[in-house]
Amino acid sequence: MHQPNQTFKHHRRNIASVASSSTSLKVFDRIQNEEAAHFLLNVLDSPNELFEHIKKEAGAVILRITYGYTPNAKGRDPLVDMAGQTMAEFADSSVPGKWSVDVLPFCKFPTLLERIPGVY
Repeated sequence: MHQPNQTFKHHRRNIASVASSSTSLKVFDRIQNEEAAHFLLNVLDSPNELFEHIKKEAGAVILRITYGYTPNAKGRDPLVDMAGQTMAEFADSSVPGKWSVDVLPFCKFPTLLERIPGVY
């Protein structure tokens, strides 16, 4: 959703400098292998919760690569759960037409509502 301006190009250049070297890719590979092993152990322990394990594995890889945070290998992790909840709330709030301002654009400007007789 971001327009390709100068700041965007700067961020892309920085990410490319970190993510394109073979040394950093080996680190990412090791992280993915470790989290895949945790995922498989969790599936062996409780196969009924497969989708929860998939969400946790994806969140754990993202948190480890992005922030260096290592989630709990077994059980639930508060930051992985928080990231999942945030994504679910964002998806829910970004549904087109969910908010009245999507249907009634004049709600964006409350000062205009004061000019409409009988509203206030």
